[in-house]
Amino acid sequence: MASTLSIPTYRRFRKRGNRLMGKTWLLLLFISLTGINFACSLITPFIGSYGPMYQGALFIATFWEGLLLAAVWHRQTWARFVLAAFLFGFVLGHFIVVPDALLRYPLLEGQGIKLVVLLFVANIFAAVFLLTSVDIRWLARPTND
Repeated sequence: MASTLSIPTYRRFRKRGNRLMGKTWLLLLFISLTGINFACSLITPFIGSYGPMYQGALFIATFWEGLLLAAVWHRQTWARFVLAAFLFGFVLGHFIVVPDALLRYPLLEGQGIKLVVLLFVANIFAAVFLLTSVDIRWLARPTND
């Protein structure tokens, strides 16, 4: 009789997201993005005539960020990508408006420009995290029960 060798079969490790952690990350993203937009509004006294336009843009951005995060919460897969594109576009828009304001209003130099750059980096980090988080990707899947 031939002996049969049993070769152990191992399941491939696959990182699976967690629904509760996904919702927790979305809540933290909402709080941080709202905080980032509030911190951006602190520079409005330094940019003179751009101030009201900038505050309006921040209000609209906060509204749409909240709406798109709610869509991700309700398993709309497309909302994750739209929100990431929106965040990248918002940072790009900042890079167009704020340097022009810096040239016209030199009061923003020094600590103000450091705050602006820090907020840009935080927005980019939030967009990258939104795209790469396994838990948020798992939560946004419409077939996930």
